Amino acid sequence: MTTRIEAVIDRLRALPEAEQDMLAGEIEDLLAEPASLLSASQWREVEVEIDTDDGVRLSHSDVMGRMRMRFGR
Repeated sequence: MTTRIEAVIDRLRALPEAEQDMLAGEIEDLLAEPASLLSASQWREVEVEIDTDDGVRLSHSDVMGRMRMRFGR
C-alpha cells in the first residue's frame, strides 16, 4: 500500500524540475516555520480579498506573486 506522502512525492517527481525546486523551497519553509506563514491579521486580509468577488480571476502564479509582494515571502 502506498502512503499518502509517497503518493505526493511521486506527483512532485513527475513535475518539471523548476516546479519541483519551487515546491521544495515552499515545503522547506513550512517545515522550518510555524504551521502558518501568515499572521492572524494577514489571514484576515486574505479572507477579505477572497470574500470580495470583483469578477477578477487570477492564475495561481499571479496569486502567489501578489501574496509574496504583500506579505514578504
